[in-house]
Amino acid sequence: MAREHIHATKLAILNATERLVAANGFEATSLRAITAAARVNLAAVNYHFATKDALILAMLNRRMKPLNEARLALLDGFEKEAGEKPVRIEKILEALFRPVVELIAQPAKGGRNFLRLLALCLAAPGAFLKPLVQQEFAEKNRRFHRALRRSLPQLSDVEVHWRLHFAQGAFFHAVAHSQVLEFSSSGRCRLTNCETVLQRIIKFCAAGLRSPT
Repeated sequence: MAREHIHATKLAILNATERLVAANGFEATSLRAITAAARVNLAAVNYHFATKDALILAMLNRRMKPLNEARLALLDGFEKEAGEKPVRIEKILEALFRPVVELIAQPAKGGRNFLRLLALCLAAPGAFLKPLVQQEFAEKNRRFHRALRRSLPQLSDVEVHWRLHFAQGAFFHAVAHSQVLEFSSSGRCRLTNCETVLQRIIKFCAAGLRSPT
């Protein structure tokens, strides 16, 4: 019973932190607000996480680490299928994008908050977030960069870095700002079907990656 209580308390703190940070940002989210939302006292936060910075890192890692593991697992599978041949561009992009689209479609797993948290990490990474950005973003990007280099031997190493960056930017804009698309198209374009959205953005980004220098 005691262990179950500890687990429930820790989960409540993480969930409250996720909601509040997604809504208000890192700096504007206080420990007092987190404890009130989680219905715990400050001692519980200190016991499980020691500091606010450590709590935020734990909250981010809870979503981002499994997400990146899923992306790399897909890429590993596609590389195994390809054997000695380079993986098709579309498959590399699918490995990069599909886990994100599937997460966004699952509110119970924090999908509604994920894009906001991701934007916060990349837009204003504080010093305490630097290890997370380096490991869960930069390091994982190098893995996809290597796969793309094999599939796009006509491009320089630097050019592939740029194009991968642009492709990810186009993808995150598309899924994060779906309301703009819906309003500007008078409701004719909606991000309601995950598979349709995925195929559209993969086709678009693949054409950009293959475009002449």
